[in-house]
Amino acid sequence: MAIKISKPYLISWLAIPVLSLIGLLFRQHTVDVQLYDTYYVIGNTHVALAGSVVLLVIGAGYWLIDWQSKTPNSLLVVLHLLLTIGVLVLSVLPAFGGDNLIPSDWLVWLLLTFVLAQFIYLINIVAAWIRG
Repeated sequence: MAIKISKPYLISWLAIPVLSLIGLLFRQHTVDVQLYDTYYVIGNTHVALAGSVVLLVIGAGYWLIDWQSKTPNSLLVVLHLLLTIGVLVLSVLPAFGGDNLIPSDWLVWLLLTFVLAQFIYLINIVAAWIRG
């Protein structure tokens, strides 16, 4: 069974209200980051809004590719969207916040997964542009 996504920008843009709603529902929770001697406390709403901006830019990139009548690799699109949206949703859920329900190393793994997903995105966009 082949997965074919013809308009990945719609998935990216439809995830924006979902992410924003999750961020607003759990706005009393925070994401706690400790870097050496500095302790950062970031509100869940801010994380959700920053993730929404990222999804908006990603959707615009996929829309530009579609506008140029180019087709990205569908497997890479699915992998990228699942990883990106999954990381963003997990980062705003309260279980992954500062309540010490899980070890604090989760942030490093989420960040590495997010960066890997963006490399997949860049490779897919460049390959679609070159392939024509």
